[in-house]
Amino acid sequence: MPQSLLPDLEQTVGDLALDLMRAPRLYPEMVRSAPLDQRGEVAPDAVRVTQHYVAGLLAYGFDASYEELQETLRWFDTPFPSETHRRVDAVEMTRLEALLLLNAPERCILPRLEQLLHQRTIGGDHFMIEGRGSDFDTLWSLKVLELADERGLLNGLVDREQLRQLAGRVIAGTPLDKDLALALRLRYKLAGGLRHTQRQSLEKLLRVAERTGGVWGLDQDMLWVAEYLRQQNLTAGDFATHRDVLREAILSTCYVIENLTPLAGDFPVLQEPLRRAMELWWGVFHGRNAANTLHALFPTPYDYLMILARTLVAVRAYLGAPLIQWGTSYAHRKLVELELEQVAQPDRESIREALRRWLRVDLEGEPDRLRLGMSDTEIVRIKPYVSNPMIPDGSGMVSIPYANALIVKYGPKTEIEEERANYDRLPASIRSCFAMVPQPSYQDEYGRSFLILQDLNSYRTLIEMLKDVPQARPEISAELGPFLLGVHTGQRRKPPQAPYGLLWELYLLPMQEHIGRVFTYIQDNALLDQRKLEQADQLKHTLLDQMGNLVRHQLKLEGFPVAYMHGDLHSRNIMVRRLPTRERGNDSRALDFKLIDLEKLRLDGDAALDGGELLADLRLAMSSLKVSDRHLLEELIETVRAAYMTFAVERGDATFPTRLELAQARALIRVAKGRTKAGYAFLRESRRAPAINVAHELLDLTAMAIEHLKQVLNALT
Repeated sequence: MPQSLLPDLEQTVGDLALDLMRAPRLYPEMVRSAPLDQRGEVAPDAVRVTQHYVAGLLAYGFDASYEELQETLRWFDTPFPSETHRRVDAVEMTRLEALLLLNAPERCILPRLEQLLHQRTIGGDHFMIEGRGSDFDTLWSLKVLELADERGLLNGLVDREQLRQLAGRVIAGTPLDKDLALALRLRYKLAGGLRHTQRQSLEKLLRVAERTGGVWGLDQDMLWVAEYLRQQNLTAGDFATHRDVLREAILSTCYVIENLTPLAGDFPVLQEPLRRAMELWWGVFHGRNAANTLHALFPTPYDYLMILARTLVAVRAYLGAPLIQWGTSYAHRKLVELELEQVAQPDRESIREALRRWLRVDLEGEPDRLRLGMSDTEIVRIKPYVSNPMIPDGSGMVSIPYANALIVKYGPKTEIEEERANYDRLPASIRSCFAMVPQPSYQDEYGRSFLILQDLNSYRTLIEMLKDVPQARPEISAELGPFLLGVHTGQRRKPPQAPYGLLWELYLLPMQEHIGRVFTYIQDNALLDQRKLEQADQLKHTLLDQMGNLVRHQLKLEGFPVAYMHGDLHSRNIMVRRLPTRERGNDSRALDFKLIDLEKLRLDGDAALDGGELLADLRLAMSSLKVSDRHLLEELIETVRAAYMTFAVERGDATFPTRLELAQARALIRVAKGRTKAGYAFLRESRRAPAINVAHELLDLTAMAIEHLKQVLNALT
């Protein structure tokens, strides 16, 4: 099948191959990972990825004698059968396929082949892998047996005619595009051609290619993805939102290219769809820094390595020759550059570390604690300085330019890392709406991680801006709603529907947990008189009855369009700065907003949850203003509510108003739960009066939540 060369072929292939060669060092948990236990068990994902790593290196052009592949062969070479693997399961099938690709000795392969054949059903129509006996199990078994036949290892265990017949039968029960392509290739190779009914299956794959323009493995409701790929309009945000769908579609497309290309000589009708498919995927990442582009689109090591390896295999099949003849010169140049860089690198790193320890870094004054939040993290403002040890009298103290004040956020490693990971997951289209979150810079002996953050000292919280900058009030009313809705939407053109259970996860489960915490605080600490305790008991029963009714009507609220969601959208997490005239762009924005605290960020969340939490928070904040100033928040509340309602109508989200009420109830209950943290702190300090005040606050907050829940239930019933 003659092909025109793909653009930037040498550079792209070389870049991908180099990154695959680095994989054991960069991703040791995925490629040739260490055993999980003393029996030598390894994670199934690591076995799978390592097998695809083998396929990728072989496609590039290394043979099994290559040192890295020999080391991989030793990693795969474990005894069989064993106490834990008396059957060929999915892990052993993957291992067996890798051993065959690596030309492993017969002693590694034959016991597994014999056991696999024992797992053939009576009548011989199916193979049983892990007891399923599916058509894919049979197809996979055929693929492995065909590899063994190529090496002459079947030794009469099963004859080629039986494999040919089985390959013909399995085609009819193979629904997935990638599996159907494999089944057709196996039948074509084993029988030397395809029958009429099998050609109809081939035509099915051609119809898919015609409908999508060159993408296989997409569900009907996701066909828009293929159109955006063709137009190269898929953004990083689209990839982040639909990463699972895109991964499966790209892998399916690579598999189909790999398996149908050998048929193209006898079926010329395949040539154009395969060319379109290869050029479509190649067009997404080819050129300079191809590996970095792929990694940005698929940052999870498992996804990235699978896509990387299968792309190399598909390109190898498409070009009809080992890739090393295109990538070797580029790879050699890069390796020489890397080697030259590494000569002095250890010395430079040691010198840098010595310099860090030589400089004196300290704080001016005490850290200023900024809040007692609902999470377990702490936030403080510091004023750092650096001093020169060559000037012993202290006059060498120097303030750090652009960092005269910094924010330090610290707490449990899991929470800090989650916020860091959430920032990494932000689509490029909305990342500038959030304060930058760098890598954690330190972890102490107590397992706490520390982040050094920009001090947004030129920004104020939303409430501070309303109180202290009167001239900004009309601008806030005009610009806050569009900013928030822009964050919720990003550049996503067609949001998917929420999966079943998301409502429970976002609303109902947290609310039930928080209710328990709130009333445990009230009832276990003897803080209220009898009348108030009876009121608390009534509130608790009313809330629990309402929650039970909500669960019964849960299905009526499911299936809403998902949105990017901050997850903790209160007024202290919205920072605002008035833009000087010189910084205002063509859109005439007068304000710059930044969102902080990403611990609860979701890319598949609900905009109503954020909107409801902000509305509830603004109403609570009214009590901190003078009576004469409360109209400021009333106006903003109505403006924000109207913006969200318009947003809901534009997205066809019929249950949005009901979820907005539910979100306000959830926010009030969450605030009540958060107040118990302060209450327990007062009790530990034997400060009973403020602890009692907290209990009274909880009664007020839960009573307000009940009113919102009444609105929800009225709408549902």
